[in-house]
Amino acid sequence: MTDFDPLSYSTILFMDSMVALEGKPLPDQPWHEIDQVGPILVLVVPQVLAEIDKRKRDGRLGRRAREFNRLIGPAAESGMPRRICDGPPIVDLAVAICAKIDWSAFDDLDPDEADAKVVAQILHVRGIEPERKLLFSQDINPIAMASRHKLKCKKMPEHWLVEPEPSPNDKELSRLRSRVKELEATEPQLSAVLEFGINADLTLHSIRPLPEDIQQELASKIQTDNPRIEQRRTLFDSSLDYDYSYNDRYRKYCEVVIPTYVQTLHRRFETHYNQIPFVLQLENSGYIQADNLVATLKAIGGTLNDRFVVFPLFGPSAPQPENSYLGSFVGNMNQHIVSPVGRHEMRFAVGPDRGPLVEIHCADFRHGRVWRFDGIALIDPRAGSPFRIEVTLTASNLRGRISREFDLAYNAKDVSLEELVDLDKREYHVEIPMHMQFDKALDARDRNWLQLVEDEAVDDDEDEEEAS
Repeated sequence: MTDFDPLSYSTILFMDSMVALEGKPLPDQPWHEIDQVGPILVLVVPQVLAEIDKRKRDGRLGRRAREFNRLIGPAAESGMPRRICDGPPIVDLAVAICAKIDWSAFDDLDPDEADAKVVAQILHVRGIEPERKLLFSQDINPIAMASRHKLKCKKMPEHWLVEPEPSPNDKELSRLRSRVKELEATEPQLSAVLEFGINADLTLHSIRPLPEDIQQELASKIQTDNPRIEQRRTLFDSSLDYDYSYNDRYRKYCEVVIPTYVQTLHRRFETHYNQIPFVLQLENSGYIQADNLVATLKAIGGTLNDRFVVFPLFGPSAPQPENSYLGSFVGNMNQHIVSPVGRHEMRFAVGPDRGPLVEIHCADFRHGRVWRFDGIALIDPRAGSPFRIEVTLTASNLRGRISREFDLAYNAKDVSLEELVDLDKREYHVEIPMHMQFDKALDARDRNWLQLVEDEAVDDDEDEEEAS
């Protein structure tokens, strides 16, 4: 160090190995953060040179170690500083010359520890007063050692560091993500969105059965309002004009239909009050068609339908004598003709018919296509909130499957039937959630939107057990 004067520098900084191995290239660092005017002399003690040199074959740090060796090589060969930054401030890089260390004078420094060697060598650099020496390190251990020996220290800021290289796990994750992107480029980009057409703060009703005395009174009133029709025959009547089955059908009406109706009336009104609309939209937003698309909807806590279910709410209709069987036979001849389904059309493999599962098939769901299904959920208020619809999409050219869950939270309220409707006046005390759509369909006589269920019995076993 006799060939140049280190004391001519404004700042004399000693770097450790991590400054070179973990930091950005030395010429690119913001040296003005240490000394705005300069010049700055960066010195490297032999221990730091040795540590960096050992990293030349390191898989992660080898490139940086070799770059630093090329940078400091001219200074090591000439013994003179090498300018690495023209400033401002000017920054020169040089190799420090150290005196022999008397380790017996340092009872707190271990000569076999790398950080201790660095600190001891800085303390023994020739020609520089201790108060002018500044240790620049990323690690706390050498800073703590240097501070105990009255050396000034500065921790390297985080923004001087290079971005950490990915770990083996991160590299594998990145590889897998790249592979997924490659696979997605050959797959359809399918998505499912489902929205419930109801406002927040939804209240559903769990309706109690009618008391037995009210059931008997209501049954008697219905039978009185629907008396049996007397059929008369004369010698001039055709046998086709007389309904021989009417008496049996009317007897069943009185003995089975009416009692079942009054016993299950509360469940019929539950269905009326607990139907909620929803809209499902399937989309293929990519550039690849979906081959053999299968979309399934599974209801948790209810069932699914495509029409509004209407039971006879204010009394079942009494049977009427039928004058001829021929007309009904002819009228029903063409009921089961099935139209062919094209490859691009959506087909219900399991239809929306008040069951918990709906399944839709499409042989060729083209890219850019959007398909919409307007459905109605029949929610069981006893199942517990939230009601859920699980949508799953699969295709023969889609790896795996796409699944989404759509929840509808609600409050369940236990009520009597009289709190909701007036059976005598046939008036609502509380509107049903879908009253606007229901009234519109009635006004338009839209039978495609309404599903009238006249003779179907409603399962009331649970309520009978509760009532008992």
